[in-house]
Amino acid sequence: MTPTNDSKATVSVLYCNTIKMRTLTLAACLATATAAVHTAPFVPNEEMFRDWLAEGGETIYNPSSFPEVRLKVAKRIAQMASDTLKDQASMYNLMSWFGRGSGIDATTLAADLERLGESESLDGFVRVSKEVADSHYAALNRKQEEGAPYRPLGKNEYPYWNVIPSIPGAAKAGGNFTFANAACKENTVSTVREGSEYIITFKGDKCDLLHSGDVYLLATVKGVHFMKVSYYSREQTIKWSTANLTQAESYDITTKGVRFLAFPHDEVELVVNILATVNLFLQPEAGKYPDFPDEKVEKANVDFLTKYAQIQPPMVPRGPINESNPTNVDPDLIQTGDFIGVIRLDGLDPMLAWAMGSTTGHTTIAVRDATTNELFVCESTTNSSYWPTNGVQKTPYTTWIKQAEAAGYNAVWAPLDPAQRAKLNVTAMWEFFSTVEGLQYGYHTLLWGWIDTVADNYPCVAPDYKHCLQWGHVEVLFPLVSAVVPAVGELIFNEAWNFRLNTTGLNAPEMYMHAETVLNISSNTIPTIVERDEWMYHTTRYGKPVVGKSMVCCVFVCNMWKHGGLFGDTDFNCGEMTNLDDYDLDIFDKTKMNDGRPDVCKQKDPNNQNCQLVGPYTLNFNHYNEAPVYNHMAENCASWTPGVGPNYWGAGKQQGTC
Repeated sequence: MTPTNDSKATVSVLYCNTIKMRTLTLAACLATATAAVHTAPFVPNEEMFRDWLAEGGETIYNPSSFPEVRLKVAKRIAQMASDTLKDQASMYNLMSWFGRGSGIDATTLAADLERLGESESLDGFVRVSKEVADSHYAALNRKQEEGAPYRPLGKNEYPYWNVIPSIPGAAKAGGNFTFANAACKENTVSTVREGSEYIITFKGDKCDLLHSGDVYLLATVKGVHFMKVSYYSREQTIKWSTANLTQAESYDITTKGVRFLAFPHDEVELVVNILATVNLFLQPEAGKYPDFPDEKVEKANVDFLTKYAQIQPPMVPRGPINESNPTNVDPDLIQTGDFIGVIRLDGLDPMLAWAMGSTTGHTTIAVRDATTNELFVCESTTNSSYWPTNGVQKTPYTTWIKQAEAAGYNAVWAPLDPAQRAKLNVTAMWEFFSTVEGLQYGYHTLLWGWIDTVADNYPCVAPDYKHCLQWGHVEVLFPLVSAVVPAVGELIFNEAWNFRLNTTGLNAPEMYMHAETVLNISSNTIPTIVERDEWMYHTTRYGKPVVGKSMVCCVFVCNMWKHGGLFGDTDFNCGEMTNLDDYDLDIFDKTKMNDGRPDVCKQKDPNNQNCQLVGPYTLNFNHYNEAPVYNHMAENCASWTPGVGPNYWGAGKQQGTC
């Protein structure tokens, strides 16, 4: 609906008479109903973060423990989201909160809804807000029919990670930009600098009176500001302070401006989608070892992988989904160098699989003792509610398979080709292992092995894949993470990025400035710089600080193969390898696939090309045993095409050129 000027004026009067009447005169209300002035930004810090967690009864005891931080933050977000969505009044309050922040003081909205609903002259904004909240409430409370396909939380069939905003532009001093959005079809942002403030003026035109509004996050590397735009708040002014900025923070706002991040949904749906996403990671009884994944959580993760990563064939139950369904493969068949790929349907593994383009979220390698011939499973992982041991480790196979069953692993065995196995020096493999055993899991390099390109490795959201994570999000998010949990920032990106720029001790904004002013490269290329195997990180070994290698699971497996001589003199870095890069290599035994598998495997999983050892759901490797081994492999490979979808297997992989 696009109202006339007369109808707009009439509705504004109705709005002021009904909503603001108790606190403002009609004239004052009309003067502010479509315009608001904000001071910004909100600058988060460690104390605020701790207080936010404490309000939900959560405390982080070890800020350097990424698993603990991840779990506590997820639980707190889930708690807030659940409270917001528990009833319609809470949803109205959420919309009112966003509205108040943008000049719509609807504090009496919930109390007036029933009376206004009976009025023939209902304010369009109020009615649409009520309809939005009511529709979400109805969707959240629908029942899952027995035997019906899994339906995710809310009314959106694709809620997972569906909070990624677009970036229509940035407010720079002396500049302006225009863009379209749902509530207002023509939006203009202009900016001037006055002293220590950026005066940002937002004007919306061709606004739909019956739209509940567009939600924005304005951000720099220093701080953020939320803003909502509707017909009733279509003109807004933001006074963004630049006082007390460091040189690098000043460089950021001067050269890149205040970024406008436009969320794809109304505020209630954003919270619904956040809750649906966080629920992928949360187990009802998380924290108890062993911790088998919850049935509903597993179903949600399978739904996510099927829709987002387009895994084919889809994962389906191998038997009762609350059981491990072991295949009981004879351990004597498993030999040194064999690959075991794993996915646990716990949110983290599926997220990594979606991002990397693999069907696994964890990888391990089988190695036999050179003297006793005892079979071990070697891996780099973390201790958690489902796994007892931390870091680079070896576990006797008989123990490992029992732990895998208890943890709800879906694990598949891939035997090396005999000719490839013959290249391996088992003594050299164990010698390398002895130098890294006990090292902490490779959080420093967790994200950077699969970011090879500026734009074509960041994952996108189904179904149209138009909303993708991009460097613009990372650029402002990571400095803010460092501000509230400095230990996590140091662990996840600071040291890795400093290595790439040949610098020491710079924080994220300082690295952006150094890259662009000293090295003359764009900051968005920092993650694409190749991870070098010789880089040694500040990490821990058996809990004590050391300087050593930082290896995620797939990097560790590659290093075991490489130090054992599997790749000869091929010049490449294992630090660039992902799960997919490990098992897509043409190094596995084709005669042990499909009908060549042991009978027990064929009987248990007739349609799997490999032998699944354990798991409630089927696991099939995509692009298994297809890629050549070549110099500089996996250093410049795209995995996503924005607007199209996953592109895990491009020409570069097939031809050995990326």
